[in-house]
Amino acid sequence: MRRVYVFVAVLALVSPAVQAEMIGFAFPIDVNQTVPMADIPAGLPTPFGDGVVYYNTDTNFLEWTITYQDLTGMIVSPGAHFHGPADYGQTAGVQIFLSNGNPPEPATGVLQGSTTLSETQEAQLLQGLWYVNIHTAANGPGEIRGQVVPEPASFAMLAIGAVVLLRRR
Repeated sequence: MRRVYVFVAVLALVSPAVQAEMIGFAFPIDVNQTVPMADIPAGLPTPFGDGVVYYNTDTNFLEWTITYQDLTGMIVSPGAHFHGPADYGQTAGVQIFLSNGNPPEPATGVLQGSTTLSETQEAQLLQGLWYVNIHTAANGPGEIRGQVVPEPASFAMLAIGAVVLLRRR
């Protein structure tokens, strides 16, 4: 029993240090989050996507993989980007271009990239005040959008596992 307590104590000390360096974000990107609401013609599939973002708090390095499909057309200018600071239902200016500012991009695809954030950008990102917006000719203000929100903390998952171990004993 004592070993379990030592394991949990070590885990509690080590996990925050690991988490302090890398934060993960996973979020849906869809029509329902757009402002104003995107117009998808009847008979066409509803566009959607997913975002996965990793941020290193020590180096301010941001990496992203944005997948999307079934847009009404190609991604066109102004393109696809992170916007902020804005909460759900609000709009804000462009922070980072997801496609190197080089549309057009296909109606289904993946956007990957990385950059270094400023201290102000970091604060906005960590407060959940950024969103991904993808623009098409049919929906200039944005066809699909997703608020960048953290995925469940791995420490919480480890803590739950430790509690289960303790209960079994």
